[in-house]
Amino acid sequence: MSDFKELKYFLGPHFGPGIGWELIEHAVIDHRKLSREERSKFKEELLHIKQLLEQNQYDKIQQIIDKNDLENTKLYDIKKIQRFIDEILPIIEKYEYKEDIPYVPFKALNYLFDTVIIPTKTLLSFDFIVIDIKREGDTFIHHILQDLQYVKKVFMEKDEIKIQKLLQLANEKEVYILDSQYRDEFIQVVTNELS
Repeated sequence: MSDFKELKYFLGPHFGPGIGWELIEHAVIDHRKLSREERSKFKEELLHIKQLLEQNQYDKIQQIIDKNDLENTKLYDIKKIQRFIDEILPIIEKYEYKEDIPYVPFKALNYLFDTVIIPTKTLLSFDFIVIDIKREGDTFIHHILQDLQYVKKVFMEKDEIKIQKLLQLANEKEVYILDSQYRDEFIQVVTNELS
């Protein structure tokens, strides 16, 4: 593995000069805006470096530093690289999809209503809602997409009993987006951005 393109990119806008170590989790959250493929490649690069560290192959790590011009970044020496790997990998794994967490209908939607959506009948900034959802990680994203798919289906089928149950669930949380003219737009934008 000779190309550390994703690592170098992360060290630029996400974890560059002026961004302290205490903000590494925020940097990972910001980095999650990239495609799944780019994030996967980034993790592969980190795991490769971790393997070199575990094998005490410090000469190869120094070559990575030299070859990729990391001297002027936060990862200018082996100790800093060790710290980086130790801190960032658990954070990345925290936000990854976990198959062992079962889907519970409406659990994600309830959580979304409790923590993210501002109770209002007016147009919301759906982009900010998507950013907040992405901060919850891939498992939450997977579950909220299932919930939103169900909501969309219920309203398309005009199933009044199920619609009333959904509206009651939302209105109990003082969230009125499902009962507004923006419902379909909300579902479409959130689903498109998260897919």
